[in-house]
Amino acid sequence: MKRLALLLTCALLSSAAHAEPPDGEGASGPVGEEGAPRPKPKPRPKPKPKPKAVAPAPKLPEGPIPYAQLQGAPVAKTDAHPAPVAMPVAPVTHAVPPAPPPLPVIAVAPVPEPAEPPEALPLSPSVTHDLRCETQVVGPKGLISKGQFYLEVALSDVFPENTARFKMVMADPRHQSLLKDTTCETLDCRVTISANYYDLYNARTKRGAQLRVTLDRHTGAYLARRTDGKLPLGGSTVIKEGPGAYEEGYCTLQKRPEKLF
Repeated sequence: MKRLALLLTCALLSSAAHAEPPDGEGASGPVGEEGAPRPKPKPRPKPKPKPKAVAPAPKLPEGPIPYAQLQGAPVAKTDAHPAPVAMPVAPVTHAVPPAPPPLPVIAVAPVPEPAEPPEALPLSPSVTHDLRCETQVVGPKGLISKGQFYLEVALSDVFPENTARFKMVMADPRHQSLLKDTTCETLDCRVTISANYYDLYNARTKRGAQLRVTLDRHTGAYLARRTDGKLPLGGSTVIKEGPGAYEEGYCTLQKRPEKLF
């Protein structure tokens, strides 16, 4: 009897536990409604991944390993390129390079020594000298005439290093020399002496033009140019040289003949 009473008591308690609450509402929503919200389950924490086992770094030897020990040592295989196997190294010998072949001997022509400039025309003071000049006159249209004439040149007795005089004394009548139209044909014309030249400036012609004559003291080169420029006050340099005729050639010391033609 006691056992039967205990079973009934358990049945009543279980039925009371499953009965609906008196206010008509459940623990989480109204009673009798379908799809009542249920409590969301809490997400379970993801298990932490276990750390991968890392191989310990190889320990480097403190000193060089003898080659005899490397022959039997196993070679570790890795994903990279295989490590090169140590090969026996031959002893280094410093070979002496062969001597270079001798350079070819190139014959160098001797450099000619510069020729010494010729001596200046040996003109002496207080002495009249005759210069034979071979010249030609050239105009804007070409050659006008060529021939020879003689100049009488004398250095100044007082200043032989600075001034001299000369005039034309004999000329080829067929040669239209520019000096034939100047006062230097009948009178002495003053000449300025420099280190290299005898210069005649502002020798006026019969037609009023000017003439400039330069005679090289070393080579005897002669140059006469007719100009139309005016000289500055107190100066001796021609400002402008016109495109007129000019005369050029060479003069040498030579005694004047008694008769030219």
